[in-house]
Amino acid sequence: MIQFADPVTFSVPRALLSQISGLSADLTDRLHELLERNTDGQLDARESAELETLAQMAQFSQIVSMALSQTATP
Repeated sequence: MIQFADPVTFSVPRALLSQISGLSADLTDRLHELLERNTDGQLDARESAELETLAQMAQFSQIVSMALSQTATP
């Protein structure tokens, strides 16, 4: 049985890491737009799902960035 605290290891070519370690400017703008509209209570169900997905992507990119900063070679 897999526990949430179990470590997960995956391999990604270094050339791709910079591309997944952050959201694009367009996705960041969309995330901010949805966050503002969510604060005002103006999101429909589809936009709420989109916001959740973008938030998860942003969180994943932060985890990747933190992992990269810990393994960076001088």
